Amino acid sequence: MSELIVTPSPHLRSPLDVPQVMTRVFLSLLPAAVWGVAFFGLKLTLLPLLLSVLGAVGFEALDCLLFRKPLSIFDGSALVTGLLLGLSLPPGVPFWIPIVGSGVAIILGKQMFGGLGQNIFNPALVGRAVLFISWPGIMTSWRVREIWALGAPMVGNGWDTVTTATPLGISKLQGYGALLQLEPRILWRLFVGTVPGCIGEISAIALLGGFFYLLFTGIVRWDIPAFYFLGLAATVAIAGQNPLYHILAGGAILGGCFMATDYVTSPVTFKGKIIFGLGAGIFTGIIRWLGGYPEGVTFGILIMNALVPFLDRLLPRRFGVKKA
Repeated sequence: MSELIVTPSPHLRSPLDVPQVMTRVFLSLLPAAVWGVAFFGLKLTLLPLLLSVLGAVGFEALDCLLFRKPLSIFDGSALVTGLLLGLSLPPGVPFWIPIVGSGVAIILGKQMFGGLGQNIFNPALVGRAVLFISWPGIMTSWRVREIWALGAPMVGNGWDTVTTATPLGISKLQGYGALLQLEPRILWRLFVGTVPGCIGEISAIALLGGFFYLLFTGIVRWDIPAFYFLGLAATVAIAGQNPLYHILAGGAILGGCFMATDYVTSPVTFKGKIIFGLGAGIFTGIIRWLGGYPEGVTFGILIMNALVPFLDRLLPRRFGVKKA
């Protein structure tokens, strides 16, 4: 008698294996990474990005070694986690920030649950959330070349970096009208990526280019990002704010297109994906509108990550039908 092997659901097959998927995701993030390095400069960006990637791979290898598990660094998942974390860090952070963040992401966000495929929270978001809560001053200190600082005159030594506010920070404290007075072309600057912010979050066109690459190659679907942006837009519209501005600003595109779409931490059913996307967008909008933080992407998605098991049980995916 042959042995019956039962594996965890969902029982779905794909011609692509994990390393191939992770390679394409990594490539899709490179335009945003390259633009961030070019805009902020190598001095402020290269070390955080390298330490995030190397830290994630290193901590995963260390975990496998300590607990005598098969070495899993070659599947590419730690590489993607490290890059996502690095892209969501402010330029010029101290060297230990990406090391601590990548350690938290891999150990607490992934390996503690059993490794790839078993974690309930997006590991990169777990690392970023811990960093943001633990060191808010560092994680909300934005540096940019002087000529690109919001409201700064385009004169003087334009290659010196200055500490400045992000668009979301200004609109949170002073209102969207005050931001328009400082920079009337703010929507265009957000689309191109010439504003203060995290290394890989500033350029909407670079992120969307990477997302459409994943979309056309079948790695991700349109549903979660579309409903995420819909939930965010509806929430801020109720607050009387510009929906397009909130979609382009901060980490909405990076979170909605690359983190919320994580296979492991998102629902498997279409109805579940609708609820997941809408909920994450709504929570992001509420935090931006009523919360103490100008940004809400990290916590909005993490909240819905926690509800994914409930959504999968509430709206199960049925394979086959019962015939009369």
